Formats: sequence, C-alpha cells, structure tokens
Amino acid sequence: MKKVLTLTALSTLSCTLAFAPQADAYRATKTLNSVTAKADLPYFSDFNNCGNYKAYSSTTRKDFKKLQHHVTFSATGGSVSFGGVGVSGSGTSPGYSKSTKSKTYYSSGNVCGSGFIMYLGMSTTTHVEYSSRTYTATAKI
Repeated sequence: MKKVLTLTALSTLSCTLAFAPQADAYRATKTLNSVTAKADLPYFSDFNNCGNYKAYSSTTRKDFKKLQHHVTFSATGGSVSFGGVGVSGSGTSPGYSKSTKSKTYYSSGNVCGSGFIMYLGMSTTTHVEYSSRTYTATAKI
C-alpha cells in the first residue's frame, strides 16, 4: 500500500510539473497616465544564489522633459546585492537610477542573495516630467 501511495504521489507531481504553465520569472507591470514600469525577478536562483533581473520604464507621452528609471531590491533575512550595491538584513537597497530623454529605458543584471533570505522583492519606478507635472508608475514584486 505504501508503494502504491508513493507511486501515485510521484506520478501526480511529475504530471503537474510537466503540464503546468511554464514561467521563469515573477512579473509586474503598472501603467498610469501613459507611464509604464515593468519588473521581472527570477523564480529561482542559480548555484551562486544569483538570478537575472529585468527592469523597464517607458512613456507614450510626447514632448516630455525627461524619464527617470529607478530600481530597488528589498530583502527579509539574509542579504541582497546587485551591481556592487546591496543591503544586509531586512531592508531596501539604495537602488539604481538613470535619467534619460529617451521614451524607453531598460536595465538588467544579476541580483544575488546570501544567508537565509525569506523574501526578495523588487520595485521599478518610472517618473516622467511633462509640462509642469511629474507622472509616476511603480511595479512591485
């Protein structure tokens, strides 16, 4: 009976994994007032506890002054670092910012964790200066 239950459990698990929708990352997208922010964070890390993140900022507004792209990571437990900037324990990294006059900006790279990370989050914020206003969209994972 134990063998039958074990085989049934293994069969169910393998079928679930085989036919489950395949996705490789957590994804978040937020669009407000013609401003878009996107964040992708991998489900799993490699053997070095690292994974490739992707961040994207864009606008469809014309005649805007500048687009600002800002990416931060937050960790609960352990520590997280990317591009030489990191945070230890629970908290949020100082982040990465870039201003451009282009309608889109894309950044990617490795984010690495160490210790026992219970949670790793990511936030991409897009600010667009248009006329005398600033429009903002933030995608959070």
